[in-house]
Amino acid sequence: MDNLLPKVKTVRIMLQEMGEQQEAVFRMAFKMHNTTNYEIVTAESAEQPDLVLVDTDTEQGIASWKKAKEAYPNVPVAMFSAKEPNVTTPYLAKPIKFDTLFPILRSLSQGGGIFEFSEQKQHETSGGVGADGARKATIHRFNPQKGLLGALRFASQGSQDIAVLHEGKPVLIVFPSIQRVLLTVSATELEKLSKDDNLAVVCKAVPDNPQWKEKAKVTIMSCLWQMAIWTAQGRLIYPMTPQTVFTLKRWPNLTRLAPVPESMRLSAFLTKTSVNLNILYKVMPLEMPDILNYLAATYVTGFLATDAEFTNQDKPANVSAEGMKVGGEVPDNQMSKDAQKAVSPSAEQPRSLLQRLMRKLIGKK
Repeated sequence: MDNLLPKVKTVRIMLQEMGEQQEAVFRMAFKMHNTTNYEIVTAESAEQPDLVLVDTDTEQGIASWKKAKEAYPNVPVAMFSAKEPNVTTPYLAKPIKFDTLFPILRSLSQGGGIFEFSEQKQHETSGGVGADGARKATIHRFNPQKGLLGALRFASQGSQDIAVLHEGKPVLIVFPSIQRVLLTVSATELEKLSKDDNLAVVCKAVPDNPQWKEKAKVTIMSCLWQMAIWTAQGRLIYPMTPQTVFTLKRWPNLTRLAPVPESMRLSAFLTKTSVNLNILYKVMPLEMPDILNYLAATYVTGFLATDAEFTNQDKPANVSAEGMKVGGEVPDNQMSKDAQKAVSPSAEQPRSLLQRLMRKLIGKK
């Protein structure tokens, strides 16, 4: 009878240079998967791995990846990284996406999932890694006082009900007294208009209309959050610069706001430390557009607190389109050390609920 049962294939995976939380995520994912038995093995184990995954977002990780290739010449040794490799290699991108993780792991263990590196592709990208191993990127800024986002911010700050018009037709009507917005166009059209930096809009006061207010279902905050993401398009919000120090005043209610990749991770980090963009990009292996969209959304909704660097600056009519450099040489100052400590929990630091649950999964107290 047992011979008639389908046999579950076992794939042995070796994880190297993984942090405790990252390894716990893999263990949790493997326990939830039932079509293939994924088993984590170590270098001390007598069992040969079918796949080696090395976190290469640090110099130590790169060195370990090279050693693993020598130690296991007949086994795929894949880079696990937030940035594309600068060599041709098996590659698993961060962050882990559970809907695609197992097909990629299956391909990697069978010799697939190869990232083909080319010099031309490297030169075409705005981000990269310098000779010193530091991540670098070129970013642009946008002016949140212009266009549809600027009009919404203006209308939400007063007490009068205001209609925002484009080409003589209302796009949205803002009711500050009830903190609601009535949208008069589709979300697709609203996104298109939000992305136009030179959109001509007019703000016009309207008389009190209870029927309009009753139809207004969208909160001003959620509208500002979403339109900030659409307007930012991976750009830094003016007047922030890569040196502006910022932190979160409080957690946004992310369950009621438009999703931003890694928003939970960024919120957790920025509620316990203050950083500038240079340091944040150094210590957290996230995509720059995701970081900048998150900063735009939290800035316009009032969740982001910044230093007084720009409070006395004049409001510009235009923001320069010239690219700004982020990353590279970051001073090894106290802010940088605090940020690094925040993303590398130590035994002395209090653990979050998620950390405690993950430690239980891996059998630690």
